[in-house]
Amino acid sequence: MNIKTKLSIVSLFFAFLLTGCSVANYVVPAYATLEFEVSNKANPDLNGRPSPVVIHVYELTSNTLFESQDFFSLYEEPEVVLGPDLINKQEFTFAPGSVEQYEVSMNAEVEYVGVIAAYRDIENANWRKIIPVDKTGYDKHKLIIGELSIAVE
Repeated sequence: MNIKTKLSIVSLFFAFLLTGCSVANYVVPAYATLEFEVSNKANPDLNGRPSPVVIHVYELTSNTLFESQDFFSLYEEPEVVLGPDLINKQEFTFAPGSVEQYEVSMNAEVEYVGVIAAYRDIENANWRKIIPVDKTGYDKHKLIIGELSIAVE
């Protein structure tokens, strides 16, 4: 085999390799899976008993407004405070000890997923997380809903 043939084969190989992911996105639209693992001690009431926790998931074009707002503004009127940054919003209620999944569709505009947890003791809680998303991938993000905090693994 001459050098031109070898170069052509190598070039074709890399062309197919580089277009593989984008072609897959035409067949199956990209999405991200959020797995919520809720602690058995999540959201304690005044007597220390675990309680269900309300979670809001926001699909966002930018994280700037989301990170600058207080809990009650995001919880009560996200459309007003986030404006055009907000693409979609979902609300879930999870019991302590539960494990649930949610798929985020990768709308062409979505850059971030914002998550807030409505803890009873909101003043002492780490209630907000922002997750950058890959529009070409099929990522899975595990969110640990702890006693008074959200963590991403």
